[in-house]
Amino acid sequence: MGILIEEKVGMSFGPNAARAARDDSGPVVNLHPSFVFPKDQISSADAFPSIELGRKLVDSMLAARARVGLPDDLPAFSADEPRRARITEEWPQLLAAWSLTRNGKFDLAQKRMEAFVGTAGYEDTPNSIQDWIFQFIGDLTRPYYERLWEGLFEQLSVAVQKDDFERFVVYYGAELSATHGRRYFEICKAYLSAFSEFSQVHQLVASDIAVDDRHVAASSNFDLTRMFYGNAFEAFGDNIEVVTAVNNLIEDRPFDRLRSITFDAYRTTDKAGRAKAFADNPPLAMVAAEFDNQLRNASHHGGMTFDRASGMVEYRAGKGGQGDVNTISYAAYLARSSRMFIQLMLIFRLEMLIANKFGARLPV
Repeated sequence: MGILIEEKVGMSFGPNAARAARDDSGPVVNLHPSFVFPKDQISSADAFPSIELGRKLVDSMLAARARVGLPDDLPAFSADEPRRARITEEWPQLLAAWSLTRNGKFDLAQKRMEAFVGTAGYEDTPNSIQDWIFQFIGDLTRPYYERLWEGLFEQLSVAVQKDDFERFVVYYGAELSATHGRRYFEICKAYLSAFSEFSQVHQLVASDIAVDDRHVAASSNFDLTRMFYGNAFEAFGDNIEVVTAVNNLIEDRPFDRLRSITFDAYRTTDKAGRAKAFADNPPLAMVAAEFDNQLRNASHHGGMTFDRASGMVEYRAGKGGQGDVNTISYAAYLARSSRMFIQLMLIFRLEMLIANKFGARLPV
């Protein structure tokens, strides 16, 4: 026997264990897979951000429940109920099924899904690959971004009533779905393969809890994430053409006609300005709140350097990286990357809904 801990008795040591003398002289490094730390607490033995941030997470969840009219108290969970699978447990299974689907091996994909989802703790168990993907990416955006999703859904409901909507659905299925689906697949792979880094901020971002330069990430594998913001920016800048088409319909124009240019011309414009096409529609504009071309340039072109000692990322603004030097904490960089990812997942859900409900090719 080594160490035995008994209630109301305490700790006792067996023949192969001994109590060591207390030594507080060693360095303290705080680690947590789901939280970042204030700079002044990263080396503090008295730091427990999980308590403070956990409280904020609960407050965010309660606010989301109150917004849809649910009781303030959180639901009780029975020990007999299946535990919801962790992202790191579920993603490899979903990735395998999704990959099989993309390769046309639909029967194998379905079998892979059926072997897993029954024990994944879903309240509404998915019965198809597209349903599984839809629910999984929806979970990644909650609780705060659910209200942005509801805003997108309401705007789509307006667009559906327009005369040109059916032509848009045909165009979407033939011209956009396959390319968009490839981008969603690749971005999900990139983000979730690096989730050991992004998990430090993901739930905080999804709960609209600020993560900024005052915070330090305990894990800092910058090589794993340095290209992510730029790549996600590129995918988002391309795929928001769906939002632009929906906005065109809402403004009583054909889906492929903006106020001053055609949709085809719009698709050739600089990505940095594409969100301006729907900037006057608040529910749509909110989905593009995180869209920084300067950070994109630095990330996409390898123009960032990371100081591990300070936890700060340095990059130059301006075209070609010739502008002023900017800095951002690695924790804040992770948070902004997570926001970009979540925004992209909202657009993904919108496309999945359009395709599934109106019979277009699914973007998977």
